[in-house]
Order: sequence, then structure tokens, then C-alpha cells
Amino acid sequence: MKAIVNKKGFTLTEVLVVIALIGILLLLIMPNLTNFFKGGINNTMKIQENELKEAGLLYLEDFCKNPLNNNICPASIHRENNLTYSGYITLSTLVNNDYIENITLRGANCNGCVIYENNKANAYITCENGEYETKSSVDYKTTCGL
Repeated sequence: MKAIVNKKGFTLTEVLVVIALIGILLLLIMPNLTNFFKGGINNTMKIQENELKEAGLLYLEDFCKNPLNNNICPASIHRENNLTYSGYITLSTLVNNDYIENITLRGANCNGCVIYENNKANAYITCENGEYETKSSVDYKTTCGL
């Protein structure tokens, strides 16, 4: 008598091999995916830094260099004898004066400032969730009181 073999599915060994292969592929792919997404966040925040810098330069122009509507240059910005400006302005001041929108990263608020030195500006951002902070040798947190 012939035995009837019912082959309608996979054996346990075949299923385990497929699961093991998927696990190995995930181990190889996951570090690359996290680096890819982290690079996207860094690029986005660099763009935010540039926008913050531009907003800070506009603020400097409107409040210190050529004041509009009786605007008063804040005490954190100083005019030097050679007509250059040094000091800082915080992100919150720029947001309150409608020069820029608030900066957030994945729902967490970010703090920042623009530091002026000889009419040149640099923007610095740090986020509450610790996911992003401007890399710099400048101690902007102390300078700006962040």
C-alpha cells in the first residue's frame, strides 16, 4: 500500500530558516537606516540654523542699524566705534517679534540664539529632548543664557 503524503505547507525547519534569514537581514540593515534618518535630522536642523541666522540679521537691521517705528536696540547687542555690532539675540525674542516661527524637533521645543561678532552672525540651537545640539567651540549656552 502506498502512503499518501499531504504536502500543503512548510515544515518547521523551513519556517525557522526563513525567520533566521529575516533576522540577519534586519541586523545588517537597521544601523544604516538609523544613520540615514539621523542625517536627515541634522540637515533639517542646519537649515533651521540658517533661517535663525537670517532672522537675527533682519532683527539687527530693524532694531539696531536702522531702527524702524522707534525700535530700540536691546542691551544684549552693543555698537562698537567702527560701526560694527556684537552681542546676541535669543530665539524667543525673534519669535515674539514675528521674525521666525518657533523651532521644534519631534514635538520637543528647541532653544537658540544668534551671536553677532563684527556684523557677522552665527546661529546656535539646542533641543529639549537632547536629540540635536549645534556642534561648536563657542560656549553659546552661557553667552545666550540658555
